[in-house]
Amino acid sequence: MKFWYFDYVGIVIGENLQVDKLSKLKIKYTIFISIFFVILYKGAEFYTYTVDNVPSYFMDWERNIPFLPIFMLPYMTSQVFFLATIFLEKNESNLKLLIKRAAFLIAVSTAFFVIFPMKFYFPKPEVDNQILKSFFYILGKIDSSFNQCPSLHVSFAFLSAEVYCREVKSKFLKSLFGIWGLLLAISVLFVYQHHFIDFVGGTLIFLITCIIFPRKKGCLNVLLPNDGKS
Repeated sequence: MKFWYFDYVGIVIGENLQVDKLSKLKIKYTIFISIFFVILYKGAEFYTYTVDNVPSYFMDWERNIPFLPIFMLPYMTSQVFFLATIFLEKNESNLKLLIKRAAFLIAVSTAFFVIFPMKFYFPKPEVDNQILKSFFYILGKIDSSFNQCPSLHVSFAFLSAEVYCREVKSKFLKSLFGIWGLLLAISVLFVYQHHFIDFVGGTLIFLITCIIFPRKKGCLNVLLPNDGKS
C-alpha cells in the first residue's frame, strides 16, 4: 500500500513538472516569436521606405470592394488571436510545430516584402464612428501601406484557426473560432489594408507551410468530422 502511494505521488509530481515545463516553454516561445516578428516585419518596412517608386498591384474589379470599417473589429484581434493558440497547445510536439510554422511564415513573407516591395493603392475613406476611427488611428501608427504580399494577416488567421479547430472540443466554439478566423482573413480587403493578390499570397504561403511542416493527420483534417475516434 505504501509503495502504491509513493508511486502515485511520484506520478503526480512528474506530471506537474511536465505541465510547469510546458508552461515555461509557452512563455519563452511567445516572447521569441513576438520579437522575431517585430524585428523582421519592421525591418522590411523600414527598408521599403528607402525604395523609390514602390508599385501597387491590383485588378480593376477591386475598386468595387466596399470599405467596411466594422471589419476593423476582427482585423485588430490578429495578434491576440494567434498568441492565444500558443497556450492552447497540449504538448511540446504540437507547440514546437506551431512555432516552426509561425517562424517560417514570418521569415518567408518578410523576404518577399524586401525582394518584391509593394504598397496599398486605395486611399481610406473617412470613418464616422469614433471607436472604429480610433482603431484606424492606432493601425496608422503601428503599421503602414507596405509589407503587402503575401499578407501575414491572412496567413496567421488561417494558422490560428487550424489550432482552434483542433484543440477546442466544443463544436459551437470550434465553428465560432473558424468563422472568426475567416472574418479576420477577409477583413484585410474591407479595411483597405491589402489587395486581393496579397490575400491569395497569404493563403498560398499558409498551405505551403503546412506541406513543409506537416501534421501526422494532415494540416486541414481538423476541419472535417472524425467519427468520434481519436
